Amino acid sequence: MSTKGRHLPNYLNWLMQNTLPGQVLLQSWLARNGIDRKLSYLYVQNGWLRRIAHGVYCRTGREPDWVDAVYCLQTQWGKPVRVAGLSSLALQGLAHYTQPGRQQIWLVLPAYVKLPEWFTTFEQSATFVTLYTTGLTVDITQFTTKLSIGDRQLATSVPELAAYEIACGVPTLISFEHADALFQGMNLLSPRKLQALLCASHSVKTNRVMLYLTQRNAHPYFQYLDHSGIETGTGKRQIVPGGWLEPDYQITVPRTFKPEGVEDGSA
Repeated sequence: MSTKGRHLPNYLNWLMQNTLPGQVLLQSWLARNGIDRKLSYLYVQNGWLRRIAHGVYCRTGREPDWVDAVYCLQTQWGKPVRVAGLSSLALQGLAHYTQPGRQQIWLVLPAYVKLPEWFTTFEQSATFVTLYTTGLTVDITQFTTKLSIGDRQLATSVPELAAYEIACGVPTLISFEHADALFQGMNLLSPRKLQALLCASHSVKTNRVMLYLTQRNAHPYFQYLDHSGIETGTGKRQIVPGGWLEPDYQITVPRTFKPEGVEDGSA
């Protein structure tokens, strides 16, 4: 009997029924389901799996993409990962102002955790941007949702959390101008969810930027936010070097944001 015939009734049959063509598979996950390294090697030899890196495979039949890579992290890695910020908005049709060039994939990781080395395999098609929202102390499950991309589902931030992550990324991951352009289209956010996020945030800088961008774009939900429960600290914060010091939130913003007729100020 051939090697194919020996394994088709058991583990190989399970593999074909429980994975998709192109799906990225960690050896640790395969082992938990009865497929050890020797069996994985055998499946590679027979063309059912392809080795991507040490301990990482993909099922043959389709070239894996960044969605497969992120789906692998979310379902097999054992650490919480979500598609965040700009990427989350784009997947939900809310990022109408995107920058040209290679696609950016924003991912929120736990503190001190880095993407695994094998992720470099997918950097030819996308740039991965990692974000750490360590100042946010709230049960994040209520602010995440599942989005379908083809036959895969990714855990992503809801628009309110994505907006918070955009504010968190200013100016290191995204420019103030780009963030402002994104906020222009976010006029239907839930004030209840925003209030809960901001009240659970200990990042003074993020809170100030979030409130400023919301007020600047005159969104109706701004009037329903109770600022008394939001940590905004004291003193000035330099966000944009040499920028205009916005008086309400005491942060420096691009000088082009300064309203006409208002006195100049910088920090």
